[in-house]
Amino acid sequence: MARALLQKTMSVWTGPQAQQKCREQRQGSAVPFWAVNLAGHAPQVYSLNGFELEVSEGDFASLVSLRLPRARDLDAAQFERRTIAAYRQIRSLLGSLRQQHPVRFWTFLPKIHEQLDAKRDRYMVFNTGRIHVFREWFGQSGQFTSRLPASSAVGHDEDALSIHCLTLSRSGIALENPRQIPAFQYSSVYGPQPPCFARGTIIDHPSFQSPMLVTAGTASILGENSAHPNDLNRQLSESLQNLRTLVDVAQATGNSAATLDAFVDVRVYHARRQDAAVVESTIRRSIGSATALQVIRAELCRSNLLVEIEGLARLERNKSL
Repeated sequence: MARALLQKTMSVWTGPQAQQKCREQRQGSAVPFWAVNLAGHAPQVYSLNGFELEVSEGDFASLVSLRLPRARDLDAAQFERRTIAAYRQIRSLLGSLRQQHPVRFWTFLPKIHEQLDAKRDRYMVFNTGRIHVFREWFGQSGQFTSRLPASSAVGHDEDALSIHCLTLSRSGIALENPRQIPAFQYSSVYGPQPPCFARGTIIDHPSFQSPMLVTAGTASILGENSAHPNDLNRQLSESLQNLRTLVDVAQATGNSAATLDAFVDVRVYHARRQDAAVVESTIRRSIGSATALQVIRAELCRSNLLVEIEGLARLERNKSL
């Protein structure tokens, strides 16, 4: 069953149909197609503690989605408390599932750069709440290196906070990019508390034909700094190089010129509407027309970043979890 779901994931959104779907994709707060297909089952929907919840528990993977309505109406202290409560609610729910190991989070924030207090915009307040729970969940920062899941956080046009968590029956292997400082070690330039996620996670299961690399949202960042601010073409090039580096780290090949052929599914967020065509053509040219692709307009975590890329890549079976 799991193999069939994975093969379906890799074949449904390819070629001309995928390109058409890419053009039709509206900006929203949904997870990529491959994650939905991997969970496989229709979700159970209910409300709990002021959150709207959907839980899809499949044979191999589960997908937990939490929505906090009217999150934009909350002040800084309220939003921080509700972010903490949201992640604790997800953690509690995972304890009742067969697949309890989180390997990828997707978060969508309303007005991500709206100032909420003297020092923090909404993304920074969110980061404060998230790292608070992740220190409880995955240990202090010294343990994050091996346990932290990949993640992304972008803005959307809704008033709600939406968080999605993909879980498997086995934990993944967290990866960092040697070209970048781990996000959880960022300086206070990017907020009183840093963002908290791994750059990538290797996942595997006996049903898979090979291990898979799930990347976090990957942008034009070197060290902890934005590279090529407001330059779309150079940011695309730098982001793609960061993805190549992650593939190389996952494969442990030492090949700094690793190609992007391993990717079977890619999602790209872009900040400016007018950049959609350039973004799509660049990704198609760099990764290949057979790769499933979504291009979505969204506000990114930094105002000087124009593009962020995430994906699912097939690895050679030379690693074990």
